[in-house]
Amino acid sequence: RAFTAPLVLNSPGGAQSGPATPQCQAADEAAGEAREDSGEPQTFPSGRRWGSRAARLVSAWARSGATPSAGAGEREDEAASAAGEAGTGTSSALGASFNILCIVVGTGLLNLPYAVSRSGWVGVPLLVLMAAMATYTAALLGRCIVLVEEEERRAGGMRASLASRATPPPRGASSVSYGDLGEAAYGRPGRWFVNSQVHITLVGVAIVYHLLAALNIHSLAADSLSMAASVALVAALVWLHVFLKTLGEVALLSYFNIAVNVALLCTVVAASLERPPASPPRTALVASDAFAFGSAFASFGFAYGVHPVLPSVRASMRSPRLYPRTVVASMAGTLLFYLPISAVCYARYGDAVRSPVMDTPPLAGSPAVRIVTAAITAHLVLSYPLLAITPEAALEGLLRVESRAAPLLWRIGVRSAFVAFTAAVALLVRTPERFGPLLDLVSSCTSTFTVFLLPSAFYLKLRGVRGMHPLEVAWNGLIVAFASVGAVFGTLDAIDALAKSV
Repeated sequence: RAFTAPLVLNSPGGAQSGPATPQCQAADEAAGEAREDSGEPQTFPSGRRWGSRAARLVSAWARSGATPSAGAGEREDEAASAAGEAGTGTSSALGASFNILCIVVGTGLLNLPYAVSRSGWVGVPLLVLMAAMATYTAALLGRCIVLVEEEERRAGGMRASLASRATPPPRGASSVSYGDLGEAAYGRPGRWFVNSQVHITLVGVAIVYHLLAALNIHSLAADSLSMAASVALVAALVWLHVFLKTLGEVALLSYFNIAVNVALLCTVVAASLERPPASPPRTALVASDAFAFGSAFASFGFAYGVHPVLPSVRASMRSPRLYPRTVVASMAGTLLFYLPISAVCYARYGDAVRSPVMDTPPLAGSPAVRIVTAAITAHLVLSYPLLAITPEAALEGLLRVESRAAPLLWRIGVRSAFVAFTAAVALLVRTPERFGPLLDLVSSCTSTFTVFLLPSAFYLKLRGVRGMHPLEVAWNGLIVAFASVGAVFGTLDAIDALAKSV
């Protein structure tokens, strides 16, 4: 899934800056371990102290004229800039918006028409509502970063300096990562939970990529190549990344991703209008199955899953105070992809639409759709290493590969085992009918937390409920409750669908 891949961010003007890479994350973890071993103070104070300090800070801002409204995030960034926190990145607001759009619009697009068929027409406004929620929680991450950075300045710079890190991060890397926010709010368990969610997400999406690439090859080969052979072929292609110690500049993949998705949108919409179904479509306003809404929620949440990379996007900007507007623009841009393909395909094919959408019978025979399917497959194979390298690097660090004899052989062994694992799961799932439930299961267990639950939980903890407007507290509570219910229903529906397909 592109939303969590450690992509290198480029602005359209050509200026480059880097987000959180596996090397930077490893450096952060190494610095943390070094502080623990040396007995130095931890990076952040306890969650209880943090909440009270943040509350006092925000109360002071409120007295100076700031209010908890939609523009509060911009005022917090301005307050940080006034305190001396100037943007160190090189990307413009437009470039950052484009970067977010390149990352967030990905594999989830293929499952949206099927998700709408599960919920009925009410799924279309639900998709828009979840876009608004995702936009708000993305803005919350920017506010949380400001709170953390301001508290660090007040506390005299409790975080280790960049010079003390095991490996200096790339230029433009965020001084506060998603894991840092977890630790600032809830201590070391918070950082551990966030990092675990990121790794689980990457592993789950790597499996989805492996499966979808194999399904596409199997379909393009007109069933002349078995599914097992297709899975093995994808494994052989992606296995070549085991010789890479690190990934270099991969920004071109983000541009290739957005180009493929534009082609997919135009081709599928045009083919849907050109190729009518064999029988009149059956649509519904609201689905009668309550668990089906869980499936729709999971698919919609997966389509907005870009939040773990947003701290790096914000750090890449010349003017971080424009970050809230950047998020609004990019999330609005996603709806230009999501709404047409969801509404047109559901209106045209109703309950007969499939996941991925290219497998819908009238569309499967279109030459243009087959060409786009081939391009999607190439993108999946090229992007697989971006997903795999972070959990692989974490596993290599856990096994202390670099300190062992013949580290290259150990690295090849670890990464070969990872490829074999994703191949085994893809072979176990193996049918198109299980693609949607597998994607929903991954989303319910991961994207629900990183997109909706964690940003609100961090903000409520760091800012303090007493310093917030009651309506803002209620809105965050609604997001947490809505996401929690959706995650439970989505998980149960996905497990049930996978069990029934066995």
